[in-house]
Amino acid sequence: MKEIRFGVLGLCRGWQYGKLIPGFEGCSVAAVCDHSPAYQERHRRNHPDIPLCDTFEELLAADIDAVVIAGYCTEHAPQAVQALRAGKHVLSEVTAFHTLAQGVALARVVDETGLTYMMGANSLFILGVEEMVHLARSGRLGEFMYAEAEYVHNLPIPFKRHFDGSIHWRLWQPCIYYCTHSLSPVLRMTGDRPVSVVGMDTGDKIAREWGYTTGRADLGVGLVKMASGGVVRVMVTFANSRLGGHFYKYYGTKGCMENDRIHQDLLHVRERDNPLTDGWVTYAPRRRYLAKEIATLGAPSGAHGGADYVILYEFVKALRDGAPSPLGFYEAADATIPGILAHRSAREGGRPFAVPDLRDEAVRKEYENDDWSPLADAMRRSDMAPS
Repeated sequence: MKEIRFGVLGLCRGWQYGKLIPGFEGCSVAAVCDHSPAYQERHRRNHPDIPLCDTFEELLAADIDAVVIAGYCTEHAPQAVQALRAGKHVLSEVTAFHTLAQGVALARVVDETGLTYMMGANSLFILGVEEMVHLARSGRLGEFMYAEAEYVHNLPIPFKRHFDGSIHWRLWQPCIYYCTHSLSPVLRMTGDRPVSVVGMDTGDKIAREWGYTTGRADLGVGLVKMASGGVVRVMVTFANSRLGGHFYKYYGTKGCMENDRIHQDLLHVRERDNPLTDGWVTYAPRRRYLAKEIATLGAPSGAHGGADYVILYEFVKALRDGAPSPLGFYEAADATIPGILAHRSAREGGRPFAVPDLRDEAVRKEYENDDWSPLADAMRRSDMAPS
């Protein structure tokens, strides 16, 4: 059994993975890194045997084979590039990158190094989505026509700052940038990729209620055209009046399905040509994959109903078998880019944007200097401090 020594960057979200790693045979956490004094102190108190690094460079210089990148969202891609160049495999939190230029740089390094890159889109492995992927790929619902995918996460505005009071990405980055949780499952259901997108948003109404002028769009919508001709409506919000969740609808030529908006553990399915069904069938899916392992672990299986465990399982499997990870860089890029361009589209009155395919070096050349970011707009609105 090949030993895999992990480094973990980010002891908040990253430790959700870190605490699971020793449960995989031959895997260990060899070093960690975090800038927060509170998380540093907690780590020293609870895990004095695991070295705590002062910098990411020090973490990469440690005796590790792979690194979990779960730090500041807009820094994921530069850190992944740095890690791959240092010879480390990468499991990156979402999103894969913040600008198209970052995406191009990461694409090139992934290709050059041949190392494993995987994006940890946990929504891909939550129970109901796992069942929807199975049904869509079985062919029972026919050819894909249309889908809706929503990620709703109610995060109060005052939370969206760093431990030192400085600007946090959740305070200024448009919510639609975080569309990976919505799009990744749909891309897996369809086996398709996006080719164009238009966007609209609501502005920062809720932020203003808290006394902030961030310019961040509280709720963003992207209408995505797929290569097959199908259409996907994506909605993401971090500022709303309901509890969070992942909501999906899928329409095929022979049937449709959607998860319940109130009881998310329920799935509603209707198949036109299935003689065993009469109208809608509603049921609570059972986990099809790693069910015994997750049930045995119980609470230590991690957050998101065992999805974190599945992500780590797939990443470790890819490292040991040499097989592609289930959410490699190009799948991650296809799930990330529409959010960036949907926001640009909304800013420009709904102008359509082509979604570049970063598999093609000729396409990469077109976007290698595209560093556009909404941060510049946000910074012009005072310092985003409460008024």
